[in-house]
Amino acid sequence: MSFITNIHALYGNSGKQWLAELPNIVAALAKTWNLSDLQPVENLSYNYVLSGVQNQTPIILKLSFEHADLIRETRALEAFSGYGGVRVLEYAQNALLLQRAAPGKSLKNLVKNNPKLALQICCRCMAKLHQ
Repeated sequence: MSFITNIHALYGNSGKQWLAELPNIVAALAKTWNLSDLQPVENLSYNYVLSGVQNQTPIILKLSFEHADLIRETRALEAFSGYGGVRVLEYAQNALLLQRAAPGKSLKNLVKNNPKLALQICCRCMAKLHQ
């Protein structure tokens, strides 16, 4: 299912209205937070996620129809700050501005043919986050 199909299926007319407003929401946030070069990431599912820059610094802008979900995510990321999680740079209703992980490679793609190595990397990451 595509991002648009998912939003329509979950939120009906409210979701359609939110999708129609996304360009205006993104433009307003870009102006407020001095963002540029915003491009949607691949494989969107339930959140609208864009990569870009803020004053030459790579960022991720994440927008969600579900305000409560972003509040929970913000709290979790702030708890993991300094332990391997990305930093929350800014927060607004239904939007998060995040530090972009560099190089930002997917573990799935990085170790496609080595599930044992993928598991070892995941375990090291979890141990670091839960210090």
